[in-house]
Amino acid sequence: MKLNTKRASSEQQGFSLIELLLVLAIIGIISAIAIPSFLSQRRRARIIGDAKANAEVLRMALETRKSEIGVYAASATYSWTAAGATPSSATNPAPGFVVKGASKMDFDVIVTNGGLAYLLNVKDPKMGNAIVIQTDQAGRQLTGSGAVGITAYQKN
Repeated sequence: MKLNTKRASSEQQGFSLIELLLVLAIIGIISAIAIPSFLSQRRRARIIGDAKANAEVLRMALETRKSEIGVYAASATYSWTAAGATPSSATNPAPGFVVKGASKMDFDVIVTNGGLAYLLNVKDPKMGNAIVIQTDQAGRQLTGSGAVGITAYQKN
């Protein structure tokens, strides 16, 4: 007598339509949460990158002025805003500097020590003028002295 070794398979092969729809729904929910967050972080990174680039351009303009006349400027606070406000032309320590790019930050230069030192603050008006970047004439980042810092800013 010959035994039939082939069994009629009643087991499923593949996935059911409901299982596939459930997986697609889960992927859709995760995408709906992740994609806006990713785009927001990208936009924020672009703004911060432009702010850092603008701060460096401003720093170079101040160093150029010091090499030409011996001081950065008279001791005072000078401000540039993303809206286009600049110090008056008579007192502007960096006359060629204009906030460029996607930066929506404001820039303050506080000149001290008879024009021989300065503190550069990059502030975000959307965060209550929180200082995002703070640097001195040597180019040192001074995030511990009142600045929220870039990493704290990126988390908000």
